Amino acid sequence: MTRYLTFYYKNIKKLGVIEGNYVYEISDFNSEKKGEAYRLDEIVFDIPITPSAIVCTLVNTPKMLGVESKEEAKEMIKSPKFFLKLPTIAIAHKQPILSPADAIRPEVEIAVIIKKKMKGISKAEVKDYILGYSVFNDITYPPGLKEDGYYAFRRDPIDGKVKKMYVRGTHFRNKVRDTFAPIGPYIVTEDEIGDVNSLMMRSYYNNKLIQEGSSEEFIFSIEDILVELSKIVTLPPFTIITTGSIGYINVEDVSEFYLKPINNAVMVAEVEKIGKLENPTIIEKPY
Repeated sequence: MTRYLTFYYKNIKKLGVIEGNYVYEISDFNSEKKGEAYRLDEIVFDIPITPSAIVCTLVNTPKMLGVESKEEAKEMIKSPKFFLKLPTIAIAHKQPILSPADAIRPEVEIAVIIKKKMKGISKAEVKDYILGYSVFNDITYPPGLKEDGYYAFRRDPIDGKVKKMYVRGTHFRNKVRDTFAPIGPYIVTEDEIGDVNSLMMRSYYNNKLIQEGSSEEFIFSIEDILVELSKIVTLPPFTIITTGSIGYINVEDVSEFYLKPINNAVMVAEVEKIGKLENPTIIEKPY
């Protein structure tokens, strides 16, 4: 298993591979020659790769749709759904999340990092495009979704009549905010992960378990997601593609679920065999 990371040592940015409690400097992801070694406790983590794009998958487990059956969920959603986050909002392991004062929630996800330009691929070709996997936290501000909603005259798909209807709007104010894309701590290659579609996933906030489930719950597998995306758009190297999250513990209405922000509380997103991503929350002053 190879674990890549990008880090700072004495304010100098470097790329490395982890072995035990040390990170060895390398020149690029294809390099087998190892340079100077540094202890993990003397480095500062950076985001493991500078993304060219961040494509996130929505509602990819039955619980995020409010149902239990994967078959029912697939019938409801039909195909993978996507939205974008700006690469500039990505933050590293241990860096603070800037939270609105009233609400926030984690969404633990698996990040897939592709290593070469991808377009029109088949399931059999997917592995040839993957550099590795990381942990992604799709931080969400639930009230923001209502702020992006609006009324407009639209044709009702049920009765075919044009009427004034509420339109949900985009996932912008609730998801595309500064620091709302923690990723890391490193990139793990596939060789020792095994089946990436059967990994335990958890999130915690202020030491409380918030989410617990498995990537086995995904309505659309990682292969399905990459194939579907590659039909739509050419993805450049070092695109980060996320998988969608699991449900919340004892929560029926996911759309309304949020946590009260706490200054310096630690938010954790953890994926079996890939890593544990930790970020403190800082309440942002309103503008």
